[in-house]
Amino acid sequence: MLIKKCVILFSGTGSNLENLLKNKHLHDGQLKYISAFTNNPKAKGIDICKLFSLEVTISSCKDPNLDLQIFLKNHNPDLIVLSGYMKILPDYIIKEYKGKIINIHPSLLPKYPGLNTYEKVIDNKDKEHGITIHFVTEELDGGPIILQGQFELCKELNKDRLKFLTHQLEYELFPKVILWFANELIKLESDKVFFKNKEITSPMIYLTNIESL
Repeated sequence: MLIKKCVILFSGTGSNLENLLKNKHLHDGQLKYISAFTNNPKAKGIDICKLFSLEVTISSCKDPNLDLQIFLKNHNPDLIVLSGYMKILPDYIIKEYKGKIINIHPSLLPKYPGLNTYEKVIDNKDKEHGITIHFVTEELDGGPIILQGQFELCKELNKDRLKFLTHQLEYELFPKVILWFANELIKLESDKVFFKNKEITSPMIYLTNIESL
C-alpha cells in the first residue's frame, strides 16, 4: 500500500490541526501530512505549521479558491482534511476531489449546520451534543456521515465548557477517522459511505460522557 498524501486546510487557531500533527505517528507508513493551506494570513495555525515543520501556503485572499485550486493541483493529495476551514469550497473543487475531502463539524448533523453551534445548543436546551465527521459534497455540512461522537449535557453547562468538551471529542475521534481512511477502511461511492466494504445506512455513533472528556 502506497503512503497516502494528505493536506490540511484551516482558517483560525488550528487546534485540530495541532492535534492531528501531534498524532501523526498513528499514520506512519500509511499516510503523511505533506502540506497545509489557509485563507487567513493572520491564522494562528500558521505558527503551528512552522512548529511542526509543515509547509503552509497562505492565500493572497484576492481569490482564495483559485489559490486553493493551484495548491491542490501542485500537491495532488489523496486526502484533504478540513480542520476549521471557514470558506465554502466551490463545487468544481468538490467534484474534482470527491471522496477525498473530509470535514469535522461541532454538532450532531443534520442539526445546526453552519456557524454559532454552541449558542444554538444552549438556547434550545438540547439534552445531547456532539460532533460529526463526514465526507464533503456540494451540500453545506450535508455530506454523508462517517462517524458521530455524542455525549449527554447537564443543565449548568455554559458555552465555554461546551466548546471545551466538544473539542476534546474532536481531538479523540478525528485522528481515528483519518487512520480509517489511511487503511482504506472507509470510502465514498455514489454518495454513500462504506466501512470495510459494507454500506453504512445510518451514522456510526461513538457514545461517551462528560467525565471521560
